[in-house]
Amino acid sequence: MTGQAQQNKHVMEDEESWDLHWTRRSAAITSDEDKPEAMSPVSPAEEEPQHLRKRNLKHHGSHHHHRHPSMLATDDALALEAQKEQDFWTQYKREQRLNAAQHNAEMEQHDARMNELYANPGIAPATVHGLMIDAGSTGSRLHIYEWEPRTLANRKEITSAVSGDRISFPGPGTESRWTDRLRPGLDTFSSYADQQELDAAMEAYLKPLFDFAKSVLHAKQADFGNYPVFLRATAGMRILPADDRARVMASVRRVLNNVQFNPFLFQNEQARTLSGEEEAIYDWAGVNFLLGDLVEQSTGAGTVVNPQKTHGALDLGGGSTQISFYEPHEDIMSNLFKFQIGQAKHWNLYAHSFLFFGMNEAIHRHQATLAAGKTSKERVVDGIYDPCLPKGAKSDVRSDIHLSAEGFETWTYNETYPSGTGFYQATLYNDGKDAESDVKQCLALAKDLLHLENNKWCNFSHKGDCSLAGVYQPQLPTKSESFGEFIAFSNYHHVWKFLHLKERATIQQLYDATQHACSLNHDDLKVFARGKVEDDQLDSYCFRSAYVFQLLHNGYGFQMNDTIRVSNVINGKKVGWALGAMLYEINTLPWTIENETSQMLPSHKHHHPASKASLQGVFIGFIAAVMALSLTVVFFLRWRRQVLYQQQYEPVKEASNSSSRGKESSPLIPRV
Repeated sequence: MTGQAQQNKHVMEDEESWDLHWTRRSAAITSDEDKPEAMSPVSPAEEEPQHLRKRNLKHHGSHHHHRHPSMLATDDALALEAQKEQDFWTQYKREQRLNAAQHNAEMEQHDARMNELYANPGIAPATVHGLMIDAGSTGSRLHIYEWEPRTLANRKEITSAVSGDRISFPGPGTESRWTDRLRPGLDTFSSYADQQELDAAMEAYLKPLFDFAKSVLHAKQADFGNYPVFLRATAGMRILPADDRARVMASVRRVLNNVQFNPFLFQNEQARTLSGEEEAIYDWAGVNFLLGDLVEQSTGAGTVVNPQKTHGALDLGGGSTQISFYEPHEDIMSNLFKFQIGQAKHWNLYAHSFLFFGMNEAIHRHQATLAAGKTSKERVVDGIYDPCLPKGAKSDVRSDIHLSAEGFETWTYNETYPSGTGFYQATLYNDGKDAESDVKQCLALAKDLLHLENNKWCNFSHKGDCSLAGVYQPQLPTKSESFGEFIAFSNYHHVWKFLHLKERATIQQLYDATQHACSLNHDDLKVFARGKVEDDQLDSYCFRSAYVFQLLHNGYGFQMNDTIRVSNVINGKKVGWALGAMLYEINTLPWTIENETSQMLPSHKHHHPASKASLQGVFIGFIAAVMALSLTVVFFLRWRRQVLYQQQYEPVKEASNSSSRGKESSPLIPRV
């Protein structure tokens, strides 16, 4: 990384950031005497925490032609793998000590930034605020938003709000000035079995984010109880077993319900794990909001029909990937999501999320595809050829992903590994014999991860309207007067930057750049990257590029001449689901109504839920009065119509004489 880039990088985004919850336990890590002996399974007390599942050691190997002895006994191979497992734990503990040593220095820089924001926060005096914590798979990011007070002063404004013509929208929130981030991801706390330890670690983890928020908003401290805080977790938490996920989220709620720790407005529902489809929808909302094509087209009641312009959203996170767009014909056979902002119109959108198809999980699955099912000798003595590595490179990896007899990823295994668990070690290498062959093989391996073989039934049932892994997807909208373009962000942006592609590039340009990058050895690749990629991640970027190409082209179905716009920032704001989520949440908050003397009614307070109920009661009472008046008018009109009807018509009674035709009744005949 260049010096300027490092200077502009947020301190809490540093690659070697502090894993705070393990730092607090670093006193228990004393020496390497507690590591498992060679060939000894890891004891339950030593079993690795959840966040080390599939964790890879950093690449410390030299980049040279890879050769291993080929005739070692099986016992020797197992001993070597056991030694690698020991080395893993030794390196892990060393990293924790380094993180603990770096923590104080990082927090000093963090405190300095908060002091600067305290003196010059840049907040407007008349606005209200809300906090959104994006708890992702690699870290948590806090966004502070502001918006105009949700107050209604007169009957016209009330009618406007009820009819969907009045929408609140957030800003700035996604600017770096009002954003703070820390690592690791929230899912790592599943390693805590004891509730008290878990809650203490969770409070310590979240504290820098809340200190940051209180520093930025200090001038409005008296109103903290009115400002809601939301925590929404994504793929890192979705990947966890249900029990672990519930336990971690319960701890988050306990911490945020502590008013001594959290002075902001919080209810339990405000902290939860997003579904993948919610994340996809909020991606779409955030993109279209930033491009100015959402709010005005949403006002009113009913369904949005024939919008003037919309854009699609493509998000590639660490654990999952999302696609979402407005289907112009509104023919969506599956994965339909009705998105509505407050009382406004709702949008019929296609949205889908693919868990374990995020970049980090794709890398883990790729490595497991190569190594799973191999013997210890094949994995750690001979080594395994990986065409996606640069020529002359090698990488030590650790995984617990296995393959079924049909070739699908599974957590089930039958072998016994030196780790004592399902984890196994492997050394991947590229001998650099045939660069052209390497590129083709890497692209093929990346395509295999999409599991297009599962599309057979989808292709039959949906007549070929399918994306990947057997999932239905309508035809992609193409550029037109009513559809702009697809906006891709997150890991798409990292790959685009590495390949030196322009913000708008075709799939063909992506393919050509990928072929070139995958033909380079490690040293040439480092020159090619020009400091845009961390050294310890550089060797993975051939695979990353190949995976992005296959996901877009053979997964979602973009054609080679289709253009994708890739950017993490639009109009100075960071792109992502958090903005769309806050836009949605703001418009679920109750309105306050001014009385005849223009004095505000009591607003909902964090410590006084009754005031919120009274406000809602006033609003509900008003709505009830309007409905009662409407019903009165309806019944009056129906009564009036009946009166007029009786005045204009009279029944003709049946004749009573013997000459009657025997009819039981006569029709209504108009009076002449």
